[in-house]
Amino acid sequence: MFFIFIIKSLIVQSFSKPFSEQNRILIHPKNLFIQRAYIRNIEKLCMIVIGCQSQFSYCKKNNKKKQFTIININSDKLKFRINSINKKSQMRILKYNTMVHASVEKYLRMGKYMGKIISLSDFYLPMFEEKLNEYKLPKELKYLPIVESNLNPTITSKSGAKGIWQFMPKTGKIYNLNIFRNIDDRNDPVKSTIAACRYLKFLYKKIKNWELVLAAYNSGIKNIYKILKNHNKKDFWILLNFFSKETQNYIPNFIAINYIMNYYKEHKIPVFNYYCHKYKYKETILIPIKEQISMRFFSYSLNISHQDLFFLNPKYIIFKLIPYKKRLFLRLPKQKKNYMIKKKFNWNNKKH
Repeated sequence: MFFIFIIKSLIVQSFSKPFSEQNRILIHPKNLFIQRAYIRNIEKLCMIVIGCQSQFSYCKKNNKKKQFTIININSDKLKFRINSINKKSQMRILKYNTMVHASVEKYLRMGKYMGKIISLSDFYLPMFEEKLNEYKLPKELKYLPIVESNLNPTITSKSGAKGIWQFMPKTGKIYNLNIFRNIDDRNDPVKSTIAACRYLKFLYKKIKNWELVLAAYNSGIKNIYKILKNHNKKDFWILLNFFSKETQNYIPNFIAINYIMNYYKEHKIPVFNYYCHKYKYKETILIPIKEQISMRFFSYSLNISHQDLFFLNPKYIIFKLIPYKKRLFLRLPKQKKNYMIKKKFNWNNKKH
């Protein structure tokens, strides 16, 4: 009883602080994480000891209605929706079957995570569309990097494939994606997108079937040639059992991602606003850097966070220092160019 009395006293004390003092704690950024944890703990204590509901939980329930992702979908409805997307498609490979249905529900179960990817797509998809259009490739291929890397430009697979389009070192080198000690062009979203367009165009020229082109992108063209040599039918679904498990799921995953990106609102997938929402690809520009600079100093001088600078320039492996190299560029928001001119930021005269 004595212990309960002490806890009650502490709770009353915490709520009896002057409002101005509580407000200072709430708005101070350094204390934000501590303050949230503090509220949660007080809320629990209040409910356990006093048996009432605190003002914080009341506000949460009234101001923020929880959204639940609709995971299950009727097969007829899914088939109708996929067929609708396929009619507008240039590839005409978006078909419904039980494997595709399972892939759709798998991605729907990743509701919150898919919300993050959809958020990132606002930055990347316009650039993908632009490059695919230049190479006269189907626009649906803009969703392929989601299957490959979940739009993470620095991710590395177990096999050594890297970047937003997951290039192996050997294939990357063929398409001018060079790897240096401090720079990996496979991490550059724009350069790797151009390389992917060239590679996909080459694969289609050789195979003339989009399902098998995607299978070749995943498993290598040599494996496709080997399968086609023994079975003279260019039909992925007929040849399904001759592919590896990963490749068998690759095309269903691609179709599922096409569906999710077109119908995520109908499934109430929550989309989060991240720092990438500050920028649009078309509102960025490449600025030449003529000498070695400190990224930390650069970030401070241009009033741009390290996080944002890295998001726009993921190809630099060592973030603190950019090595001297001819034709070295940084991607920055366009307004920062005017800022550089205004501040008379002279790269040639300053040693960082």
